[in-house]
Amino acid sequence: MRSFWLYLGIICACSGIATGLGIFLVILYFWDDIKQTIQKNQATEQDENIDPKFYDHDTAEAMK
Repeated sequence: MRSFWLYLGIICACSGIATGLGIFLVILYFWDDIKQTIQKNQATEQDENIDPKFYDHDTAEAMK
């Protein structure tokens, strides 16, 4: 469904009749994509911020 709004925006932007609406739809599509990417990166950064002085059991066994 997301790609439908992108295609509709491109068609409207190129048609000349609804150019403003088309540009608006294309901007909304890319803005949502950028926002989702930022949220995904923040979620993975929170998962990676584990205290480095503690190792899991497998790593501690491998280091022995």
